[in-house]
Order: sequence, then C-alpha cells, then structure tokens
Amino acid sequence: MMKFIIYALGLSFLVGTVYGQAGAGMKIANNQKHYLDSIQRVGYPYRFPIWGRKAVYKGFDIQYPVGVMLNLNAGRQDVTINNLEVGFNGNGLVPMDFIKFGKVRTTMQGLTSRIDLWLLPFLDLYAIVGLVHAKTNVSIVSPFQFTSEAKFKGNTFGLGTTIAGGYHGIVTITDINYTWTHLDKLDEPVKALMVTPRLGYNYSFKKHRERAITCWIGTTGFYVNKGTVGSISLSDLGPNMSQEQIDKILSEGEAWYQALDPGQKLVVKEITKAIKDKIDGLPNDLQVDYSLEKNPTSHWSMLVGMQYQFNKRWQVRSELGFLGGRSSFLLSGNYRWRW
Repeated sequence: MMKFIIYALGLSFLVGTVYGQAGAGMKIANNQKHYLDSIQRVGYPYRFPIWGRKAVYKGFDIQYPVGVMLNLNAGRQDVTINNLEVGFNGNGLVPMDFIKFGKVRTTMQGLTSRIDLWLLPFLDLYAIVGLVHAKTNVSIVSPFQFTSEAKFKGNTFGLGTTIAGGYHGIVTITDINYTWTHLDKLDEPVKALMVTPRLGYNYSFKKHRERAITCWIGTTGFYVNKGTVGSISLSDLGPNMSQEQIDKILSEGEAWYQALDPGQKLVVKEITKAIKDKIDGLPNDLQVDYSLEKNPTSHWSMLVGMQYQFNKRWQVRSELGFLGGRSSFLLSGNYRWRW
C-alpha cells in the first residue's frame, strides 16, 4: 500500500556534494621574495579576476581565473518522514499518523561537470550540470511491516559561489550552491541548498612553486524543499501487499484498523481495494493523493578533503563526508586557463 511514499520521496535527499573551487589566492610569505619578485615582474595583463593586477602587486599568488571540472560522486542520506497525509481521487487528505517509519535512506551516484570564473581574487562563480542515478529505501515498522525500494535517474543543474582566501599557507574556503534535480518519476524538481565552510593548509613545493598540496576540514549544511505534495495513479505502482494482509484489512479484523477514525479507515480500505483489483487484473483508476514532510536526520555533517595541484592548469581533488546520517565521496579533475 505504501509504495507511493517512495515515489513521493524520490530523490528528495540527493546526497549533497561540495562543488566549489578548492583553491584560493595566497599571500606570499616574506621568505619567498624571489618567487614574489618573479610574478610581479611578469605582471597580470588579463581580464579576470577583476583587481587581479592589484592583488599580484600586493603580494598575492592567484589562480588562473577560468576552469572546467569533472566530478564523480556517490553518497547516501538518512531521512525522517513527518506529517504524512493521504487521500484518493481528490476527496481530501487525512492524517496517517498511525504509520511508523523505520529506516528511510536515499543513495546516489552522479557524474557532473562544472565551469567556474574567479570574478574577484576572493570570489568564484560557477555553474553545474550532470546526470544522477539513485534509489530510495523505505521501511514501515508499524502497524504492519513493509520494506520497498525504487530507482530513479535524472539530471541536475546548479549555481554556486565560493569565497576564499589564503595567508602564509592558511586557507579559508566557504562554498554556497543551489541545485535543481529533475527525476524521471517526479513532476517537480528536487531543490537543495548547501553551505560549506572549510579551513585548511596549502603547502607549496620549494623547487616547484606552482605545485602544491592543500588539505582541509569543514562542515556541510544541507537543506532541501521539505514539503512534498502530489498524486500518483495506482496504475503506476506495483502491487506490494500479500493476499493475507489484503484480506485482513478488507475484513476489518485487524486491531490497528479498528483503532482508526472513519476517514482513515475509508482511505486505507479504498487503496487496499484498488490494490486487490490490480492484482486480480481488474481496472481501477484510483488516484492516490499525498502530502508529507521530510528532513535529513541532521542538517549538518563533517568533511575532509585534499587537492593536489600539478601546476596552475591541472588539479585533482578528493573529499569525504561523514556524520549526521550522511556519507559521501567526491573525486574530481580540474583544468584552468587565463582570460
């Protein structure tokens, strides 16, 4: 009966991925005067970032302003469901507070690309496009036991900004992005906001100043559109109740069913009848209407990451997210150029 909940949830909790630029303009230390003199001597005759020339003359080593990144990412997110209401054929919704959920989890894998521009020496703007594959697992523990899984695929688009800076090796990076993900089984896009402050250290090789390793630790705030309202035709759902369970509900012999109010009994019985008709091969055009709220088990999680810069054109990067009912992995490659 409750498989529609899986479709309602969909990929409501795309596991958040930090897409922001990991590098930052770095204030060159006094003991690196030879390197500072060399970049100031070359100057900065490029369009971006704005104020790039001033930053170089003040002793900052800045990145090439334009980049393209390819990201492979995977993760999972635990979810809580509240305020479930269900109805049928537009006859109004009734609360289903007697249903108790167990573990609800979304897992995903994605391939995305990102193009970015350092508009200012400390401000990066970017756009994201990509493909996602995911599945949602839902379990109900009371008044009956039920588990099921649904798979999804779709595309994602996002916009973001990174505010970053560095001083004598210490780097601060704060990333903010907003994404829209369209899935094949949902009418409305999943919208997610991520805020990720990070603190790290950048180590430059003495003999190769353009080569560097940056390590960081941070935290991620993850927020999605928590309200989900819609309707699903029963013909789009596979039957997922045993004949024994159907018979018990239709005979009104279950103790939990007897405890329901009249509106709840009507909804449960009509949906169960429609499922029985579908199993028996009989036509039934019942529309299941629903409303629910979902949230991550925690809006905040931790992350650690590292970037290796071969030179100012090529970088590779990896990040791990953990805690807060969330785990994630990111591997990316980045190519940059001047403009």
